[in-house]
Formats: sequence, structure tokens, C-alpha cells
Amino acid sequence: MNGNKTVIAILFAALMICATIYYVGKKPEKIPTVVVPESAQSQTTASNAASPTVIVASPTATVEDLSPIAIAIGKEFNSDPSKYIITKGKQIGNYAIGGVTEKDAEAGGAQWWGVKENGVWKYIFSGQSYPKCSVVASYQIPKELLDSCWDDVTNKLKSL
Repeated sequence: MNGNKTVIAILFAALMICATIYYVGKKPEKIPTVVVPESAQSQTTASNAASPTVIVASPTATVEDLSPIAIAIGKEFNSDPSKYIITKGKQIGNYAIGGVTEKDAEAGGAQWWGVKENGVWKYIFSGQSYPKCSVVASYQIPKELLDSCWDDVTNKLKSL
């Protein structure tokens, strides 16, 4: 009877060790995320570092007219495009990525991707996740701006 207790104790200890190794060694599932650059309004920095230019969506934007992006986002979400603040974070060639927030929002926002055609910005996609591959397939967006898309056929993230 005493031998049975010893065998049970050894089996229990081995089970605990195996369970610990399994759970410690298990890697967490990667969840796709997209980082939205902070708007210049929320940055408090003492340096003169270059930050994205905040442009309120309006036809009188002096630095660069991003109003076509705001208008397209307004149409997509059935809302007034003048309530958005559009920032351009990075541009490579004719392609750019930036941020979009509502004027009175304290937090939140999304990213947008666009292409400049004939001197006018054309909206490709906006959101807080990766765009669908079917949406971006016809564009040659540089990998520095977009490295993956969501494949509806496989329901998986696809590298571009």
C-alpha cells in the first residue's frame, strides 16, 4: 500500500512537470495589429523633430490637399468628411499612409492608405486592421507602407 502512494506521487509530480513545460513553452497566438501614428496634436515634445502635418479636411488646405481622402472616408462611413483630421505619416513615391481621427475625439482613430494619381490623392483603404487583399491587389503599395493583407479565401494574413 505504501508503494502505491509512492508511485502515485511520482506520477503526479511528472504530470505537473509536463504541464508546466507545455504551458511555459507554448507561444501566444499572434494577433495582427496596425500601429497608427499619433497625431501632432497629442505629441508633447521639446525637440523640433519632424512630425506628421495635421491637415483638416477642407478644400483650402495649404500644405497639401488631403480632402479627397477625408471625402472618401466620409462616404465609406456615411458621415460628414469635415469632422475628420487627416494626417500623412509617410510617403514613398506616389503611395502614402497616414492617420484619421475625428476632430473632437479624445482617443482612437485609424490608418488610411492612398495613392497620388494625376496630382490628386486617391483613397485605397482605412481601418484599424489590415486591408483585404482584394482591395489592395491592383496597387503596388511599397512594403515599407504595407507588408500584409487579409486573405478572405484562406481567412489568414498574407505577406505581400
